[in-house]
Amino acid sequence: MKHVTHPFMFKDRRTIILHIGWPKTGTTTLQKHVLNKLTGFRYLGKTPFVGGKNKLTFDLVYFLAYASHERAEIGAMELYSALTKLEVELFGNVETSVPVVLSEEGVLSSLLKPSDHQHHGFSTASLEQIISWLLQLEKAWNASFHILVTERDPVEVLHAYYAQMFHVFRRLRGLDTFKGYVDTGVKDSLGRDLGFRYLRPDAVNRVLQQRLGAGKVFTIAMDMLFTPGWAHLSRWYPAFPDLEIGNIAVENKRSVSKDVKTTHLRPIWMEKERFRLRPFLRTVRDIYKERYADHKDLEVPVVLEGSERSKLQEYLRADRAPGDGK
Repeated sequence: MKHVTHPFMFKDRRTIILHIGWPKTGTTTLQKHVLNKLTGFRYLGKTPFVGGKNKLTFDLVYFLAYASHERAEIGAMELYSALTKLEVELFGNVETSVPVVLSEEGVLSSLLKPSDHQHHGFSTASLEQIISWLLQLEKAWNASFHILVTERDPVEVLHAYYAQMFHVFRRLRGLDTFKGYVDTGVKDSLGRDLGFRYLRPDAVNRVLQQRLGAGKVFTIAMDMLFTPGWAHLSRWYPAFPDLEIGNIAVENKRSVSKDVKTTHLRPIWMEKERFRLRPFLRTVRDIYKERYADHKDLEVPVVLEGSERSKLQEYLRADRAPGDGK
């Protein structure tokens, strides 16, 4: 029987290599200096800190993490149109024989609540929904997703993620200190679920492999992927070559020491506003600091105390039963 295609489906089955995070695992380095330099693949984003170029990956996160069933069909068509349009803009045509590469750490960071895609409150994302929509997109697009995951010490992930998201967390009751964030997260409260459980050993990889197939999920620790001057991509995804990246810092640049991060009251990607006297006179001092001050004047130390580290390590241990609040 002849295979029937429609305008929102690849004519031939296409491989889409999707790097989904975790956040704070060298994702910016991968996106800026590594994945976009691969030959034999077509990299379609994310481009860090260039918001206008990332609508495709931003919308993909929203679809996977938050789309309703009523929105599924039209959402899949819109994403397909956006993906193929971007491919034509960057490469001149759609070539199904060449794998697409996408990188968006927001897919897994949506599981850490509040996420950077839902600043207004607690995320409703779940791993099960993300996987279900990936399977739906495979069917709708005639595609095969290969999922790439980067990992590091989960305590460090949470510490760095909190520092990055401090401009959001500080406005939420009980989450305005790192201690409060940890105390809330380890309680696994239904009403204030921070998603810490997804960082337990193999919690995500096991489910991804069960649902998508072990041959389609590729995971690597950050310290195995990066060594000075090199990104060892073949250790991660065998079809990728190793790339020399030179003297590029792959760690969080806001690390002061192992247990201290600095963050900012204003996100670092938000430009400083031009100073105007009249708006300044109408703005109270704390708002003035956030809008006009240099980033270095807005740094806030986010300290990981020994007690918080111990509490997180106990919560995240592999033999801990789900829902065990002890």
